[in-house]
Amino acid sequence: MIVCVAVVGHQNNPLYIQSFTDADDALKLHHIVHCSLDVVDERVNNPKKSGPTLNETFLGLLYPTENYKVYGYLTNTKVKFILVTTDLDVRDADVRNVSIIVPCIELYYKSMNL
Repeated sequence: MIVCVAVVGHQNNPLYIQSFTDADDALKLHHIVHCSLDVVDERVNNPKKSGPTLNETFLGLLYPTENYKVYGYLTNTKVKFILVTTDLDVRDADVRNVSIIVPCIELYYKSMNL
């Protein structure tokens, strides 16, 4: 289950953060999203160490916690989409192939072209 979606600008400024849990967990999820930005920057700045190349926009699993898995997507304009899920059994291929992140990106592009 998706518990948080975040859109972060190219200068790591939050453009949109929405959590789908209790208000008590919202701050925790915001912290998880903020921490994941360090992992995104590390993968973008050191592509040989982290696996995916700069041509790949899906960054895969950024990091797992006890209760959550965090996935990332990077656009050509360096806008980052962060997805936090409670499904600990989900694989990278499932997130990449299932239309989870793609509709978020399409909505973002549509909102930018108003």
